[in-house]
Amino acid sequence: MCGINVILDFSGKAETNHLQKMMVATDHRGPDASNFLEREVGKAKLLMGANRLQIVDKLEASNQPLVSLDGRYALVFNGEIYNYEDIRNNLLNKGVQFITRSDTEVLLFHLIKKGTDGLKDLNGMFAFVFANLESGELIVARDSMGIKPLFVHRSKKKIIVSSEIYGILASGLVDKQLNEKVIPHYLAYKYALRPSTFYKGIEEMKPGTVWEVASTGEIEESKIPPPKPSGKKITLKNLLIDSVIQQYSTANHTGIMLSGGVDSTLLLAILNKELGYNHVPVYSITGTGMDGKFARQAADQYQAEFNEVAINEGTLARVDEYIQTIDQPIADSASLLTWLIAEKAAGTSKVLLSGAGADELFAGYNRHKAFYTYLRNRNKVWFKGLPKATHLPNWSGKLASLKKVANAIDPDASATFNNFIQSDFFRLPKQSIWDDNLANEQHLCNAMRHDQENYLSADVLAITDHATMQHSIETRVPYLDNQLVSFSRNQPGEELLKQGSKWMLKDLLDSYGGKSYTKRQKFGLGLPVNDWFKNSGRKDWWEFNKKESQIHRFVTSATIDELIAAHQSGKTDYSQELWRILVLHKWLEHNF
Repeated sequence: MCGINVILDFSGKAETNHLQKMMVATDHRGPDASNFLEREVGKAKLLMGANRLQIVDKLEASNQPLVSLDGRYALVFNGEIYNYEDIRNNLLNKGVQFITRSDTEVLLFHLIKKGTDGLKDLNGMFAFVFANLESGELIVARDSMGIKPLFVHRSKKKIIVSSEIYGILASGLVDKQLNEKVIPHYLAYKYALRPSTFYKGIEEMKPGTVWEVASTGEIEESKIPPPKPSGKKITLKNLLIDSVIQQYSTANHTGIMLSGGVDSTLLLAILNKELGYNHVPVYSITGTGMDGKFARQAADQYQAEFNEVAINEGTLARVDEYIQTIDQPIADSASLLTWLIAEKAAGTSKVLLSGAGADELFAGYNRHKAFYTYLRNRNKVWFKGLPKATHLPNWSGKLASLKKVANAIDPDASATFNNFIQSDFFRLPKQSIWDDNLANEQHLCNAMRHDQENYLSADVLAITDHATMQHSIETRVPYLDNQLVSFSRNQPGEELLKQGSKWMLKDLLDSYGGKSYTKRQKFGLGLPVNDWFKNSGRKDWWEFNKKESQIHRFVTSATIDELIAAHQSGKTDYSQELWRILVLHKWLEHNF
């Protein structure tokens, strides 16, 4: 696990100090070792650097950039290849000699032998740059689920690649300019629409993307083939156990981010019941509601070592500190909680397991159930006659959720799902995100894939990687193992929902004595800002709205006051909209 930084420069202006500044800006991603190389390759200068977090192999020989013994090839790599032992054995059979036990060296030789054709063999999380030091050609790639981040600046004169936007900006070779075009999307969806970022001239490489960069700087883009099923008749249970075995590291005192929900509790149950592990360190948030109670119960039941991070309204005092670490805003309060969990785990657990991805693969969100219900009923006469949401009263609680659903319904199925995933208040103009002339099953599959390719990687995985790497911790996501992704995608959408959300995972957890977790109400990880923002006595959170603020270029002071008043009156839950505003305001003030 590392932070990687690369400059391919045709202008003659890039110097060693530009790369060194990038490495300083990303040193939290790999505090165990920092190295770089500099080469003249054709008409360009190539600089490659890496900050290394030692996980698999702690030998100095595994430090990056890793250069082949003949000096022809070099690799900087962020991530883990979980099936590297199998690939290593195949390479040994072909006469390759290794000097380390690292997955980095295995990936280097695998790419030397197979080039981009070898990417389909990789089961893991990765972002890397592989260089032919003789020809000046590069391969730049990011894993198919977008677990590991990769940001790029490209022009006719240079290509700059980094694990973080701040890395690119730190080089001093790219002007820092706000990209205002992404802000409407952020207000609607909580994150920037990729490949765009909040900065002009800097893009996020999309998941599963491969660049083959010629010595002239020209780029040929392709996609990594999706994972294929193994062909064996294998159960979800065995696939998940295999994934946990591959990703759990006893050498690094691996812990679990435990919410007390189905996904993380199932990982803990497997470690305890199938693998016999006791005293696994678990890290849980308390103070947000019932989650702390269930997390503590799960820790006791599965003989884990419970570590709590208690929060209250005072926790918001740390938002400014957190905002200063993020290179672009994502309005998901789980990001702050993940950062606090990683802070707690730092120094004890170098690796954490996360339940991220389970909801997206196994239909775990309320919007999946709502969309499924919509699809089955949208052509029925009684359904078409439902009153418009604007004619419904200002309900609260579950009835408010029904109003939100009613407000989102459209004759176009994809437009309906698109409405489900946006803010009601900051909703963008109607947009179909796929063809409407499809069977219900295909609509459902498209909705699941849309969440996987957008919300999962641009929100859930992005905040998980950023928040934990700020504390030099590697997070692994067992649910996103290649074979589990393939298993899920080969299930009909109706099969995934026929017995309720995530019924497959719930049945498995039930078999480990976990019914109390599968029957509980679902709570997403997040701050209880709905309640906190109703506190009219806490005016300090909104003091900025009485002054000049950059946020007013995008959301007027009057609109913010309107949202605050409506929320505090209890008429409408605008906590998520207010959180977006608060995060964006603080981020703009810090960065611009």
